[in-house]
Amino acid sequence: MSFIALIAIVVSILIAIYLGKRWQFWFKCHPRGVYKIAYWFFVGIASLSLVLSKIFESLSTYWLPLLANVTFGLIICAIFVTLLFDIVHKLIKNKFSSNLATKIIYIICVLSLFCYGHEMAIESKIVNYQVKINKPANVDHLRIVQLSDIHINELTTHRMIQQMVDKVNSLNADFIVITGDTLDKRLKPFIEQDFYKQFQQLKSKYGTYIIFGNHEYLGTKEPNNREQDIINAFQQANMKVLKDDIVYLDDVGISLIGRDDFSSALYDVKRASLSDLMMFTDTQSPVILLDHQPKDLVEPASLGVDLMISGHTHDGQVFPINLLVAAMYKNAHGIYQDNEKPFVSIVSSGYGLWGPPIRLMTHSEIAVIDIDFAKQPASSSN
Repeated sequence: MSFIALIAIVVSILIAIYLGKRWQFWFKCHPRGVYKIAYWFFVGIASLSLVLSKIFESLSTYWLPLLANVTFGLIICAIFVTLLFDIVHKLIKNKFSSNLATKIIYIICVLSLFCYGHEMAIESKIVNYQVKINKPANVDHLRIVQLSDIHINELTTHRMIQQMVDKVNSLNADFIVITGDTLDKRLKPFIEQDFYKQFQQLKSKYGTYIIFGNHEYLGTKEPNNREQDIINAFQQANMKVLKDDIVYLDDVGISLIGRDDFSSALYDVKRASLSDLMMFTDTQSPVILLDHQPKDLVEPASLGVDLMISGHTHDGQVFPINLLVAAMYKNAHGIYQDNEKPFVSIVSSGYGLWGPPIRLMTHSEIAVIDIDFAKQPASSSN
């Protein structure tokens, strides 16, 4: 069992204990005998629902994760509402106690918070960034539309992907970049549910470029889900796959580098070092780097990368995980400008989800990056 899995189990058990005890207070529920066993059994199963769905994922790829994700989303909302009720109860103990009205208000608050979180998860916003690169290119301005962390799986709907495609196509992108975790472990739904046909509809002047994230690699030891199978599927969707590749876009006059994911070493795939890639890159022209995980911002800044575009973090997806993620990364979400070097990092919170179908204090997004370049030097006349 991995360390992360162990932490998830411990946290889930603590959640079960807290909610189980507080529900007994707020709902005046004190079962005895077999009913007490049943009560704690269902509280435990609900709190461990996400963990259990991962353990038993071979049993079902639709109904089990659907039920588990919704259940755990409600559990998260119940934690926040219960904490709020407990705080108010301590502050005004004599005026706020358990009765029928309180129980109804509690249930309404949990369901309302879940609906709000679900809305934040499925209704993406457009986030705009302005970047100035002090190097000349063959154009004065460039618009990049970034998608990230779509996490397509058996629960993904065609409506969700079509909304994404329609929004992107309305943004008049020069080119589109998809910075990893397009899949959520399995390639099968991307192909069998014809999501690849919807990706074919993406429109931009210079095309769509895509890199691998850690979730692309999760199922690559399974038949029909190998690394090359995923590459073939992405290419079938009219996307150019970059795996430690450098592309010089002649019309635009920039170098685009797409790195393989940091996790690739766990799957016997050796990722090229950035220094090796930069040896074959013209640093006199603008250099844009696609790297799924924004783990290291120092190296690209020191090697001459002008703009690094990433995803992976989901901005924590649910409070207070966003605070933890912010402590882990120099740039966990948004834009970061290096104070000493002409380097910019942009990290998207992602379009899709992992686990519970909610976002709290974060938002699903599509990033629009407008880049202005330095003017070409005037040619001298004899």
